[in-house]
Amino acid sequence: MSALLFKGATLLRGGDDWAPVADVDLLLRDGVVAEGPAEGAEVVEATHLLLLPAFVNAHTHSPEALARGRAPMARLDDWLAVEYADGQDALPAARIRQAILISCAEAIRGGAVQVTDHFRQIPPSVESVAAAASAWAEGGIRARVAMMLRDLPSPSASFTPPSTAEALAVAEALLRDPPPGASVGLGPSAPQRCSDDLLRGVAALAERHGAFVHLHLCETAKDAVDCRARAGGDDPVAWLEGLGLAGAHVEYAHCVHLVDAELDRMAARGTTMVHNPLANLRLGSGIAPVARGLARGVRLRVGSDGPGSNDTQDMLEAAKFAMLLPRAGRPDAEWPTPAQTLSMATGGHRLVPGARADVIAFDLRAAAFAGAKPDEIVTRLLLAARPRDLRHVLRDGDFLMRDGALVPSALAALP
Repeated sequence: MSALLFKGATLLRGGDDWAPVADVDLLLRDGVVAEGPAEGAEVVEATHLLLLPAFVNAHTHSPEALARGRAPMARLDDWLAVEYADGQDALPAARIRQAILISCAEAIRGGAVQVTDHFRQIPPSVESVAAAASAWAEGGIRARVAMMLRDLPSPSASFTPPSTAEALAVAEALLRDPPPGASVGLGPSAPQRCSDDLLRGVAALAERHGAFVHLHLCETAKDAVDCRARAGGDDPVAWLEGLGLAGAHVEYAHCVHLVDAELDRMAARGTTMVHNPLANLRLGSGIAPVARGLARGVRLRVGSDGPGSNDTQDMLEAAKFAMLLPRAGRPDAEWPTPAQTLSMATGGHRLVPGARADVIAFDLRAAAFAGAKPDEIVTRLLLAARPRDLRHVLRDGDFLMRDGALVPSALAALP
């Protein structure tokens, strides 16, 4: 890999350090943030640039890129019945590629270089996951593809789900010989859509193969009621923990209707909560207890959710709403700060020596930053900046967007 030296930039280091530092030279070499001499490095004049860690989209559904704007007045179950009514569940490989390349372009323009795709196709198949993994790689995104699994019927779905044995057979085949192009995990749809046998089987396979597990949890009030009924009155987090689905390799998306004791369980086991503010607004699902989770030590991340329920893949927009949504219905003490929000949206990444060179650069000459004092930079970034203000996006030190133009050749023909 070639070396790059961003010279004279303003730097937001990331992690728990969001104080801007002016006139910094940032060297990227061999895919990481480097130290030492910069001989041979290409110099990028950066006195007008704000550098920070790239965004991480922790939850989406790529097939929805071809089905936006549907059922605008519906809540989740009614929306699902419309969103997937005309074949989004069973796309051919060419349409999977189309949806994902569109998603790649939108992700990059919004500052993201990594995506977790809770990938829904029915019946689940190795071939569809392979098509998805290949397309994400072609578009330049570091992808984690979690094949969605379920074996229980749903009132919002017209299809017949696969049997438990069939679902687990596909899961085992995927993990035994994962397709190239992405990290592959398992994605139970949601506890109320999966039998205990399927959930136990997923947990066992994930442990055996060292895979991640990604699922919806308590997205709506009805989901929470259904989950607690399935759990025999126990809290859903304790129930999932008993089935083996808790820990640092497990991610729960939404978590809108969890209570403090359930958040404490997540913190104790290191289970991740993924906040999806725009989809929660779009579908009227509620306001997730983000600040309460942070206060209890829960690992928090931000997702755009699928482009059918967002209806974009813009992580800059998702980060803004992650900070603002709690202000619509939570006490002041439960409003996440700008620094907390950026940490969630960037996956906790820090631009320190040896770290991945996942970097985005905003133009400080943009109107969003006009007259900004140093202590206003982070707030201006979240509240005022727009994708048009983003100049460069780099993954592992390579440009995915340079001077506002997408670099991967597969994205060149996209609008």
